[in-house]
Amino acid sequence: MFYPDQKFISTLSQAERFIFLKVITGLVASDRQVSKEELYYLQELALKYEVDSQTLATMIKTANKDALLRQARLINERPKALMLIKDLCLLANTDKDLADAEIDYILDIAEILDIEPMRVKEINQVVNDYIELSQKAKIILEQDAWI
Repeated sequence: MFYPDQKFISTLSQAERFIFLKVITGLVASDRQVSKEELYYLQELALKYEVDSQTLATMIKTANKDALLRQARLINERPKALMLIKDLCLLANTDKDLADAEIDYILDIAEILDIEPMRVKEINQVVNDYIELSQKAKIILEQDAWI
């Protein structure tokens, strides 16, 4: 999967790690439907961020869009903000059911982070290209997963 690597995660403060994971879980809550692909992605991401499954479940259950938008404002470095948008796009596209609520959520977060809609579209295209390439690699390499 296209997860942030430990090097990137180590650049985040503890507060930024919490915000990243909370905002990302908010995407799942935005359409009130958690697919098995989204859940798997969140579980893998939580491992990277060293957050237990109970905390992750609480984050999903307590997601509040207005509060998440306020928290997202605290990510004030553009490279970090762009990575957050990439993670949101990846999660939104994991289940092949990109809901309008998910798109709206990503665009609202991007607006808070001063990321232009065209840049969000470009990031989403890169994410989709990655997903497609990963699927091709799995087939060619006769693997269950491609990392």
